[in-house]
Amino acid sequence: MKLPIPIFLTSNLPRLKDAELGNKITKKHLGVLVLAAFFLRNGITTAFAEGVERIDVVKHEKQADVIIRFDHKIQYLRHTPPKSGKDLRVFIRLVGGGLQEEDIFQNSVISPKTEGVPSVTVVYPELIHAMLVTFSVATTYTVRLGDDGQSILITVPLLPGVDKVSAAPIPPKTEGKTALPVTKALPVASAPATMGAATATEIQPATAGRETLSTGQVETNAAQLMSDTRKALAAKDTAKTISLLNQVLSLPKNTQTEPAQALMADTRVASGEMAKAKAEYELYLKLFPTGPSAEKAKRWLANPPKESASVTALAKARAAKAAETKPAEWTYSANLSSYYYTGKSQVDTIAPPPPGQLTFSQSSFSLTDQKSLISQVNLTARKRDPISDTRIIFRATKNDNYLDSTRNYNRIYSAYAEHTDRDIGYFARAGRQNPNGNGALERFDGLQGYYEFMPGWRIGGIAGDAVEFLSPFKKSFWGMNVEKVAENGLPGVSLYAIEQKLDGLLNRRAIGADVRYFDGKLSAFGTYDYDTLYKSTNIALAQLNYLALAGTNYFVYLDHRRAPSLSLTNALLASPGLSIKDIVSAQGLEQTRRQVVNLSAISDMVDVGFTHPIYEHWQVGGDYRISSISATQSVNVVIPLAVIGTCLGFVDVATDNCIFNTDAQQGSGKSHVWTGQLIGSDFWMPNSVISTSLSLIRAPTYNGESSFISMGIPLKNQFRLDTNLRHYSQNGDNGSSQRRLSPSLKLSWQWLNKLYLEIEGGYESSRSQAFGTNDKSRRDYMYMGMRWDMSSGQ
Repeated sequence: MKLPIPIFLTSNLPRLKDAELGNKITKKHLGVLVLAAFFLRNGITTAFAEGVERIDVVKHEKQADVIIRFDHKIQYLRHTPPKSGKDLRVFIRLVGGGLQEEDIFQNSVISPKTEGVPSVTVVYPELIHAMLVTFSVATTYTVRLGDDGQSILITVPLLPGVDKVSAAPIPPKTEGKTALPVTKALPVASAPATMGAATATEIQPATAGRETLSTGQVETNAAQLMSDTRKALAAKDTAKTISLLNQVLSLPKNTQTEPAQALMADTRVASGEMAKAKAEYELYLKLFPTGPSAEKAKRWLANPPKESASVTALAKARAAKAAETKPAEWTYSANLSSYYYTGKSQVDTIAPPPPGQLTFSQSSFSLTDQKSLISQVNLTARKRDPISDTRIIFRATKNDNYLDSTRNYNRIYSAYAEHTDRDIGYFARAGRQNPNGNGALERFDGLQGYYEFMPGWRIGGIAGDAVEFLSPFKKSFWGMNVEKVAENGLPGVSLYAIEQKLDGLLNRRAIGADVRYFDGKLSAFGTYDYDTLYKSTNIALAQLNYLALAGTNYFVYLDHRRAPSLSLTNALLASPGLSIKDIVSAQGLEQTRRQVVNLSAISDMVDVGFTHPIYEHWQVGGDYRISSISATQSVNVVIPLAVIGTCLGFVDVATDNCIFNTDAQQGSGKSHVWTGQLIGSDFWMPNSVISTSLSLIRAPTYNGESSFISMGIPLKNQFRLDTNLRHYSQNGDNGSSQRRLSPSLKLSWQWLNKLYLEIEGGYESSRSQAFGTNDKSRRDYMYMGMRWDMSSGQ
């Protein structure tokens, strides 16, 4: 819960938070106000996090997909410029878990070096609710939400002179859970649904906006691909043969479809993949029941070879391929940054005189509330060949607090190694990693992986210990899942079951599903999580984005969840001074779980909006959001004094029990927010951007207004100037009011797209009035630092 104080301090850049959804203005003494602000900045560090986890690049025949993965679920709103440029800004919102943009350290991640694909640097957060994507060269692109609900997928054309997929186009079979859709490399509008499921062996993201080929073009491309396929087959290059056949089968039905499907089945047999061969032969009979190879398929299916033979054949094929392939080399991309932050706050208070007196009292208080150095490292190392893909990820932050050394910390946010084998069909990851579906809700140290037991189908598992910095609890979990991979135009679903223990007590047992769908226009993602221990829905969310022909993007976001998530730790709210084991020992697990449900409110939110291009360099957008938090029920806890010793509740002398009475908390009511946004790009000069926004807030106990304008202007000699101005006002039904104004100015310089030097300064001026007391506060801040991006081949 955020404190209703007039000083709002952020966790990364000293920028202002949006309005609190409430109109309470504290009447505590000045010192308490400042100390609370100081505590927010320097004390509550467990909520701080990093936003972008990594960037994956997947090459196709004519284009590539750049997949920007986040630590948390996101909502995609809009982007600018709409179609092309060197700097791309994507506006997003973090969703779920109460995490705000202000809780994110600004960090930078660069893409792995990929031949023929522009390199990409991502900075997040940048501006307001936006991330900055910078390409090494200006390019065209399409942008959409990734199919896992926590990534952005950007499709770009390959650089001139690069027309074909490289020898090692290994797509990331993502996090052992979120199957990227199945498409092939040629630029077609969509592949026939009957062809994609069983024939696809390369899991690659879809590309929106591909041109439709004429019948003659389809036949020409198919004939050329089959010619290349026969050459690859003669060279005993099984991986390339399968890749080329997949491209043929992704085309609309043509004269090469039948022989390609038959050859795909034969190639699977030759490579020893009998389960996949079975699926390919069955698909052949379904599509071509009277085809030239129908009898051969029936004979093979009637008496398939034994698995031992397939294993031997596969081993030989792998050994032959490894001998012919140039040894893979390690590549890396890294980012190092270090920023120094300082800030000073001052609060002046005028209070009304006591009854019977005429003199108003005035007081003033100031302090330095921030002085720290925050350093970060992001490292990605990768080694891949036509058969396997190995990756190592490391991300860490060091915070040196010069005001209070006891609050220094070093934190490792990600440290894992993963390996994908596309011949055998497995993925495995070990180490510290972020939750990415299949029921995992927290960052964890552990294992996850899957096995593709037949084309388009996977079975996987996950296990580990939750990582919650400074938490005294040990949470261990394990789970299983089965997944049907999403295809272009066909939905995918992952069904999971997961169990978690907290200090040895059964804390979570849930079943759920992650559902995803996309085609050239519509992308959708949904999650449902039901906890069988608490007999209640934990999370239910859905997100849809639709791109109309005129270029208008529509979005809908629905979110229903427990806040906080169902956990035995919620019972501590009603039993101060006790441990979880004490509470459970005194009243049992079932009673404790009922109390958890009573204490856990339900958060609901619906957000609908659009973005529409107007003129060449301008876009207009708007959305309407309605949200509410339900009431909680009263809870009565009775614990024997012998269990706890000191009672912080009410002592019943007659029974020697300690009684805790927790009153029901009133619901928030419905809050309505209407937002309009105008975005301009390249409006003044290349790579310039301006973003303006106005939000009107109508809550049960107050009305508010929030507005901002942000502008970025490139200067000569690699300099850039960014300026922000935010304003917020709020009037409560009880006569209270708040006004805040915060301008800032940032100057940055870059050298060879490697070294970035930045300095930003600004202040926040705030006035608040309640119950006759007037508070006036001001906070000045400044930060400066450098970021160094590097990668192999630079």
